[in-house]
Amino acid sequence: MPEWPAPSSARCPNSRIPGTRSWSRSGIGRAGWTGCSPVSRVFLGPAPGTLADDRALDAWIADHLGTAQHTCGTVPMGPAVDQYGRVHRIAGLRVADTSILPDAPVRGPAATAVLIGELVADAMRRALT
Repeated sequence: MPEWPAPSSARCPNSRIPGTRSWSRSGIGRAGWTGCSPVSRVFLGPAPGTLADDRALDAWIADHLGTAQHTCGTVPMGPAVDQYGRVHRIAGLRVADTSILPDAPVRGPAATAVLIGELVADAMRRALT
């Protein structure tokens, strides 16, 4: 098991994850590639000198990169909502996101969230009860 450096005052611990520096340098290098110019017209950082300095890059990563949580199961289908997203005992209220899932999807939840939204919207259009 690797020995991690002492925690810093930075907001995000991602700079302590093995490979984060190389992933960041690689991604930033690709963003600066001229083929990406239609989607990355303005380069926001880090400064070129930061990429060459491990400590400076660690600080930049800690200040600018983070993780996201995708909450699932907070309004589970069955006890809280029906199969059409209708909240039990509250007329007119529906839930149409991943919070109705009992568990987090194995892959990224974006497509699943869109599907849930589409299915609930379809149920509303069809006035399914």
